[in-house]
Amino acid sequence: MSPPPPTTTTTEALTDFPAAQNGNDHNYDNQNDDPPSLCIPISNASHEFIEIFPEEISSIPSAQLSETLLEEKAPISLWNTAAMLYMTYKKERESTHLLSTACTELLSKQHLGSKEERTRILAAAGIAYLTQANKAGIGIAVDSESGMAAALSSSTFGSSGGTLPGGMGQEDKTARQREASEYNSELRDLADKHFTRASKLNPLFPMTWIGRALLNLSQERTENAKFFFETTLKHCGMVLPALLGMACVYFKIEDYESSLEMYAKAIQLYPNKAGASARVGLGLACYKLGQIDRAKRAFQRAHEMDAENVEAMVGIAVLEVRNLDEKYSKDYKKTAENAMRLISMANLIDHENAMVQNHLANYYFNKWTPVTGVTVKVEKGSTTIVGSGPINLDVGDRIRIGYEFETTIVEDEEEEEEEDDDDAMQEEHGGNNKTFKMKDSWKGESTDGLKLWKKDYDRVIALAKGAFSSTTVPGIQAESLYTLARVHHIRDEMEKANTCYERAIKLAPDLTPARFGLAQTLIWDETYDEAAGHLRLVVGKSPSATDAHATLGLLEAKSGKDRKAAFSYIKKAIDLEPANADLVLLEALALQQQESDYQQALERYHKALELMDSQGNSPSWIILTNMGVLCHETKKYDEAAVCYEKAMKALESDDNSARSHKEYAEQVMIRQKENHLFWDYVDSGVKCSQDMSDDSNQTWNLESDCSEIKAGDHVRVGNVFESEVIDIDGTTLKLKDGYAPLSTDEESNDKSPMILFYKRTNKSLSTFSAISIAFNVARLHEATGKTVAAIELHKAIVKRHPSYVNSYLRLACIARDCGSLANCSEWLKSACAVAPGNPEVLTLVGNLHLSLCDWKPAQSVFNQLLEQKIPNVEAYSMLCLGNIYFNNLKTPGKYAKHLQYAADFYRRILNKDNANAYAANGIGTVLAEKADLTRAKEIFNHVREVSGDSIPDALLNLGHIYLALSKHPEALQMYQSYMERTRSSDAPTSSKSKDEDEAEILLYIAFAYFDWARQTEACNNAKAAPADGRYKHCIEYLEKALKTTRRENLILRYNWCMAKLAAANCVLQKLTRGIRRTAKEVQDALNGLQESLPKVQTMLQWKQEGKKVPVSTSLMNNFIVQCKANIESAKSHLSEEIRKETEARELRELQRMEILAKQKEKELAELEARRKEAEEQEEIERKARMKMEKVTSLLDTWEQEAVKAKEESEKKKNKKNKMSEAPQAEDENDEVVDPNKDLFDDSSDEEDGVPDDRNNDAVNKSAPSSDFPEATVKHTESDLFGESDDDDDDDEDNNVKVSAGGTTENKSNENNRQDEEMEEAKASSSAPSGKDLFGESSSDEESAPPPENKRGRDDTQEEKGMAPPKKRRLEDDDSS
Repeated sequence: MSPPPPTTTTTEALTDFPAAQNGNDHNYDNQNDDPPSLCIPISNASHEFIEIFPEEISSIPSAQLSETLLEEKAPISLWNTAAMLYMTYKKERESTHLLSTACTELLSKQHLGSKEERTRILAAAGIAYLTQANKAGIGIAVDSESGMAAALSSSTFGSSGGTLPGGMGQEDKTARQREASEYNSELRDLADKHFTRASKLNPLFPMTWIGRALLNLSQERTENAKFFFETTLKHCGMVLPALLGMACVYFKIEDYESSLEMYAKAIQLYPNKAGASARVGLGLACYKLGQIDRAKRAFQRAHEMDAENVEAMVGIAVLEVRNLDEKYSKDYKKTAENAMRLISMANLIDHENAMVQNHLANYYFNKWTPVTGVTVKVEKGSTTIVGSGPINLDVGDRIRIGYEFETTIVEDEEEEEEEDDDDAMQEEHGGNNKTFKMKDSWKGESTDGLKLWKKDYDRVIALAKGAFSSTTVPGIQAESLYTLARVHHIRDEMEKANTCYERAIKLAPDLTPARFGLAQTLIWDETYDEAAGHLRLVVGKSPSATDAHATLGLLEAKSGKDRKAAFSYIKKAIDLEPANADLVLLEALALQQQESDYQQALERYHKALELMDSQGNSPSWIILTNMGVLCHETKKYDEAAVCYEKAMKALESDDNSARSHKEYAEQVMIRQKENHLFWDYVDSGVKCSQDMSDDSNQTWNLESDCSEIKAGDHVRVGNVFESEVIDIDGTTLKLKDGYAPLSTDEESNDKSPMILFYKRTNKSLSTFSAISIAFNVARLHEATGKTVAAIELHKAIVKRHPSYVNSYLRLACIARDCGSLANCSEWLKSACAVAPGNPEVLTLVGNLHLSLCDWKPAQSVFNQLLEQKIPNVEAYSMLCLGNIYFNNLKTPGKYAKHLQYAADFYRRILNKDNANAYAANGIGTVLAEKADLTRAKEIFNHVREVSGDSIPDALLNLGHIYLALSKHPEALQMYQSYMERTRSSDAPTSSKSKDEDEAEILLYIAFAYFDWARQTEACNNAKAAPADGRYKHCIEYLEKALKTTRRENLILRYNWCMAKLAAANCVLQKLTRGIRRTAKEVQDALNGLQESLPKVQTMLQWKQEGKKVPVSTSLMNNFIVQCKANIESAKSHLSEEIRKETEARELRELQRMEILAKQKEKELAELEARRKEAEEQEEIERKARMKMEKVTSLLDTWEQEAVKAKEESEKKKNKKNKMSEAPQAEDENDEVVDPNKDLFDDSSDEEDGVPDDRNNDAVNKSAPSSDFPEATVKHTESDLFGESDDDDDDDEDNNVKVSAGGTTENKSNENNRQDEEMEEAKASSSAPSGKDLFGESSSDEESAPPPENKRGRDDTQEEKGMAPPKKRRLEDDDSS
């Protein structure tokens, strides 16, 4: 957006500044909006004057007014007032003339006026000159970046729906523009001179500062302008011109907030004098700051203040339609009409305003204009429209039929021929026709009386050219050129569009839509690198331009230079619009440029289909066909067939034309089941029933004759049974297959007549788009081995469209692969007749001659191709010619010449394209032929690196090089890699068939093994052992080659015999070389010799009979002699080996028997050891069981003892209770105890040394009961835990000494000892209870032992280990 025009400051600059102080917010505006009348006093009359009203000033010429002022000797101030009136009514030229006259007549000649008046009039004249210059189009109002047209333009990037139209041809500036430019420069110079004169009179005069500031601002010197405006504000206060000027400066330097502040300050201080222009500036600043509603109100206020303010009208119109959407806006039509009404009014007010004209041009570019007075008629599926009267339409015009169908008028070649033949008809219609051809076919029903709409591009061109001529501002001119370019672009006038786009971006380099349009035209011109450069600038300037990102990514992917960057651009576009299915399709298209990305491309296609399905859109047949091709290339044949079927359905939905089977049945015959997309079953209208007299169920009776069915037709009876017609005789029909009704088929079980259907080709192949799908389906049949169906479909294609060359070529290739070279030649002749000189046809013809080794015809064809100067074809032709010369090196006397010719052709290719790997491979073969093996190997390795092993010949040649260098493992690896590559390839690898090629490679491998074996045999010692295995590999590959080749190859047969001879010789010499051999090896060698000898003898006999045998007689005779000698030697070696093996076998048998005997002894010893170990284990287990039984018995005894003890305790307790009544009691030892003795004892427990009862409980729990002797306790532990370790050891020793048949003495002793122990245990007077055994005793049954100091202990008893007898205290019942 830009600051307002300079006229916003000029009016106030011509007046005196109000006395205002800095920083005050007082309103210094004059409330009277109407300017005063101009009163010119009459010089001869003191009270008379001439009054000119303001509304009359615009009709008075400035020359007449200046003459009046001079005659009446009006003061200088009056001249200034008159100029002000002219300026108020936008009469800039009259105001300038009046002021210049005043400066010339009053100042220069008469020297009138004071210094201040003279300074003011000079400054006002300078400002007037500057205003006039800006009015002419050069100044601060607009520029290439911040012009109002650019700021408020509704055309955004990609607004034309992805197809940016084009522009006019190259033009220089018109004479008018050159004159205007010179005139404006002259006006600016005059303004500068007047400012200079004013500054000389008074350097500090504010009007001069304002003028200087405006002049600097118009010349893009914003810093100087800012200095003068700030100086004015500093010395004169908040004056209106300085405020508006500073606002313009801030806007120019993109400080929109400061600009808004200055405009607001000016309007606040001078609400009336600021006028509409200040409001326009305020609105522009608000727009730049994103305050759209405030900007709209500012423009509306400006329009209210000045109904003819063009900038305000454009601002209102543009902002009204800025966010308007045709689908979602309720008042779209009304709002759009109001906006265009404002712009139209602005154009009427100022018909030379370039900004307004550009907006109108953009409006009419998008507007549909109805074609009045006529209607049109269209038919379903047709591309022709017929008007009810003459219609003025040109090729390239965009039209709309009805309210939805849009298309473009294209050239009708047939109609042009008719018009050329009938010039009178053309003159009669005056160039207007009724019938036109459309680019797209009508998809609806046939209709008449439809309204026709068109784009009025002629008006768009007129407005854009007018805008371009009305201004010299580069930005506005660039928009005009951009509009012209769009028109030419949509009319497919690409060269004109390209010219206009280029001129537009030269004038405005940041106009990204024009740059994007230029990139599109460059893509059309196939200038991809330059287009990519422009697209990079577009995405750099507009990061959200999705179309530019996607297109740039596609170009980068197609070039293959930086695929990573390419897909980053596409990914950015998808990230900006993730729901845009077109962008995903574009990514898929970029991925399918390289074979390695086919799978990813297919995945992206599926993703695009998901997006389209979610949005309710159906994919086009082109998308589905591309998916089918990708599935085909990735060997997903079933998915490919499904995609092709969907593509056919999508194409049929687009083309709803009715089908006619009769029209195509005679031309095209498609019957195969695999081609079901291109035929239908037609109802014959005749019913038939089965002839029950025919046991074969092949005969059917028709109810009436059916002339449409003939022998060979495929028919269907009912809905299930299908067969082929063998014969039809009247109403009798005989089919190829017998009818077998299904048990589940109700119709089949029904004996009533069934309807007969016959197969006929449908109208699918009627459109050229369907031919593409049909061709791909045929290629799919070829890949899946359905050759008959592929041939049928290709023939149908060439029958329906005889100019479709690709099907001719495929039929020729199929015939060649099937071995039918005659048919291949016929199809190629037909292709040459249809497309003479077609490079593809000639290339295939040349390749056919090469496969037949017809070098001369092949050379002639490729020379013809070389003359066409087609880049890719030329390189291929030179390569084939080089190969022809290289394959004819054996021509007598021409070896060096042909080798040089071959090298020359290869070098010519590399001079034009140094990256041609095939030519480099040819140079390598030439170097290898010259025995320069090192350089040849380097070249072949480089070819492998560059091509990624896509050239199998490099692998084969490297194998030959390694073999010549005796590097057999590397050579074998190269040969194997070559075989793997050629087997996976569809094309033959050399001039022979695939079988012959494979047999030849197998021969190379066999020879590599043969040479390796001979090299190994040269050691003639044990190191020659691997030679035998290598001879076997050689024989194995020779046998594979013999099986692969289709004809008897005597060279292979002789090589096989030679390998057998060499292998046998190697086996026979193993004995002298110290290598072990077997009788079987010698027998195999003898068998091989015996098999090969008769074969060579037969070949020698054929040679003697005069048959062609490619082996010399001497070689075969030598072979026979050596073979016979080796046979005799092999027999003797075999008998010797058999003898040695027999002796060795007998020796091995003896050794085996000895080993078996030793093994038997060892097994017996191991068995005896295991038996002893089992016995010992059993004894240990027996002892353990006995001990466990003993423990169990003891536990039972203790439990019984515990029960008895408890009973005794109960008795004692009862006894105590009885004794408490008696004076004395008797304890366990029958001693008499005084019951009151302890009861009335005054001594304390501490003194007596007797522990507390609780302590006694603890002691009793930890110590064994004193009721049993210590020896008894020890004896019990022995019973529990068994005898000592010494006893166990003695027992083990005794057990070891017992023999297998020993006595039972030890066992009897053991049993006696155990019986004694049991008796001792039973004899114990009292056994401890289980609780006493583990240290637990009842506190109520036992008491603590008495202290030693009072009762003492029996030393004798302690020595004997016996516990002293216990004394019990009798306590009262209350003591507990």
